[in-house]
Amino acid sequence: MPKILTTKQMGYAEINSENYGVSLSELMDNAALSLCREITKIAYKQNLKNILILAGSGNNGGDGLVCANMLISNSLNVKIILAQGNPKSALTKSAMSRLDKRAEIVSINDAYDKIKCADIIVDAVFGTGFHGNLPDEVKLLFSAVRKSKSVKIACDLPSGVNAKNGFVSDGTVKHDYTVCFHALKLGLLLSPAKEFCGEIITRDIGIPKQAEPTDFEIVKLDKELVKSLLPPRPDNAHKGTFGKLLCVCGCSDYRGVAAISALSALRTGVGLVNLCSVKDVISPLSSSIFEATYTALSSDENGFISCDNADKIIDLSKSSNALLLGCGLGKNAHTVSLVKEIIENTETPIIIDADGINCLCENINVLKNKKAKIILTPHPAEFSRLLGISVTEFLENRFDLVKEFSDEYNVTVLSKSTQSIAISPECKKVYLSDVGNSALSKGGSGDLLAGMTASFVAQGVEPISACAIGQFILGSSAEYLSQSMSRRSVIARDIIDILPFVLKEIED
Repeated sequence: MPKILTTKQMGYAEINSENYGVSLSELMDNAALSLCREITKIAYKQNLKNILILAGSGNNGGDGLVCANMLISNSLNVKIILAQGNPKSALTKSAMSRLDKRAEIVSINDAYDKIKCADIIVDAVFGTGFHGNLPDEVKLLFSAVRKSKSVKIACDLPSGVNAKNGFVSDGTVKHDYTVCFHALKLGLLLSPAKEFCGEIITRDIGIPKQAEPTDFEIVKLDKELVKSLLPPRPDNAHKGTFGKLLCVCGCSDYRGVAAISALSALRTGVGLVNLCSVKDVISPLSSSIFEATYTALSSDENGFISCDNADKIIDLSKSSNALLLGCGLGKNAHTVSLVKEIIENTETPIIIDADGINCLCENINVLKNKKAKIILTPHPAEFSRLLGISVTEFLENRFDLVKEFSDEYNVTVLSKSTQSIAISPECKKVYLSDVGNSALSKGGSGDLLAGMTASFVAQGVEPISACAIGQFILGSSAEYLSQSMSRRSVIARDIIDILPFVLKEIED
């Protein structure tokens, strides 16, 4: 798997290269050569001759202009459209001054005819600094490109894609190939951007290894990595070997989610599960989930777990290896107080999900008074509420916000979305999961993930690794079921039922 960098990390590597003897001009030449080689390979293989390069005014356009000279040397016909007018950056101006005279600069008036005739169209308009919306004049060009039957190749990334967050501007073209320089940019692996890249080809451009940032490494999860993170299962083990999980979940209105989280924990290997909840939850579940133990808690007048139970839960946590807090908990004065008391007085690792997270919104600084390791598993709406911003604002800057939050509050965060991200201040690895599908777009998916993550923490797995395993297994389960079931039909209990088979595939 090629290395993955954020846009900040990539910018740092490029600038820092100069300190190790590789100039930005050399990097542009190397990038252009990498791009040329891929274009030439495709052109020769498919017997294509006519290349049209859409060049922007910044350094991405410079890559395209330098590449034009190389393509001409390879006996290909090259035409160029200056999609934003004359070059503006110093490197691109220099590239323009060195442009081979055999390269035809096409006027905007003739651009649409040339787009129709092109065998290969190279998008070198915008690079990693792009954000916002495509200019109207570029949108017009791209509307013609979309109708073209040409092979479409993006230079480093498709123009209109935000390499930071995976947002895509209206008018962006779906490409057949993206030739990515030095490393994959994080945003290209996030939806919806990933759908516009086609086949991604990552090529070295000569950035010295010493120039790369060392703050953290982004790792995309796969089967082999997850297998290596799974806790061992020795033959001479007993139930205590695999830990005890305390689940503080459910209320009179949300009984099912308590069952989902407890069952998913049991199915992923924890030795014992004690479900602590109100009698309205325990009564029906105890007659169907025989493998769990139960602790009845007092409820308030609305059927929520009363804050008077805090001491009892804290005492139970002392003989547990992990505590799952929040699935179906509900939010009122009692549960807000309960979450606060547990965080401030429990030394057992706590996994906080759903309403447990919502109960933190008015008093987020309670996390700074914790005594235990804490994992938060928010989806975008929950995280935006924690931060007091809109969901759009959160998603625009998701990675940085999650990283900053994790560092500030010293907590592990599993940021759930189409692609999930796990970050911990204790680990220099950031885990990215890209498995799963719309079968998970149902109530109960988050409770499944919380239960699995808590199960692995109880089994002794480090918090960030537990997040990595949980999110990969959940996504893999959705893909497994979708081979024989409609994604529309999959529900949480289907995933619980096939967890043994998904785990077997990963273990083997």
